[in-house]
Amino acid sequence: MFNTTTMAANAAQSSLEMIDLLTSNIVNSDAAGYNAKRFSFRDYLHGGTLEDSGYSWKQGRQIVRAGEPTKMMLRGKGLFTVYNPQNSELLYTRLGDFHFDRNGYLASQEGFLVMGTPVESNVQPNGNSQYNKVGPKHEPFAFIDPFGDPAKRSYPQSGPGQQIGRAQPINLAVDPTTGLYLGKYEKLRIDKSGIIWGKYGDSEVSLYKLSLNNFQNLNGLQNFRDVYWKQTSESGPALPSNAMVFNEALEHSNVWSKIEVDYMVEAQRMYAAAINSHKVADRLVQQAIELVG
Repeated sequence: MFNTTTMAANAAQSSLEMIDLLTSNIVNSDAAGYNAKRFSFRDYLHGGTLEDSGYSWKQGRQIVRAGEPTKMMLRGKGLFTVYNPQNSELLYTRLGDFHFDRNGYLASQEGFLVMGTPVESNVQPNGNSQYNKVGPKHEPFAFIDPFGDPAKRSYPQSGPGQQIGRAQPINLAVDPTTGLYLGKYEKLRIDKSGIIWGKYGDSEVSLYKLSLNNFQNLNGLQNFRDVYWKQTSESGPALPSNAMVFNEALEHSNVWSKIEVDYMVEAQRMYAAAINSHKVADRLVQQAIELVG
């Protein structure tokens, strides 16, 4: 009889924990980059214990942010890498809600600096009456067009340059007098592989490659401020990621509100049933005490 009371109390407590967890998911269902929390029950027939089952890493839907080149989302397994200048700590996130801060660094809304590896400035011509020299460490340099017929013209093509050195905070400071990135580039473009290109006239120059990482055990990461993650011994070391980068977009929360609401209704029913069971068990205990007395 006393076991019944204990089991009912445990079930009620587990139901409340479940309600709290689901409430957090529902509240953050519209928060870009948020990962839904997941749970499971252990030994439910004996009162139940709610166990943390980590987070959902399913792909969230795309939120279009046209005209905002610093907004990004990832498709596939991976996270952006950011640097916390307050304590020199690396953090990881799916939220690509970035902007340029007053010092020219690509940064998160919290002031974390986005990491990337510099690349040699290779040129990729788009084609016009001139073409550009191609090669590592060359800035765009116009040459007279040697071809007579523009319709039959063929232009040299080049991919991004090789990565140079180690990852570092990305700085593309805008010149306040010209409005140009690094005082030279009119626009930025970020391709699906995470290469940041600076547009210079009719050509593009590769500048940085975003640092994208994945982990062997994503649920081993330590959550920080809801949408950021810290590496732990359980997560393993950061590994390179081949996730695709989509520019002018953000990833929506992967919470499916309808499912969470259904779970919430079920949790409330479980709580009500546990409370009723506890009341019945309590009455039986009182009756037994009275009979013995």
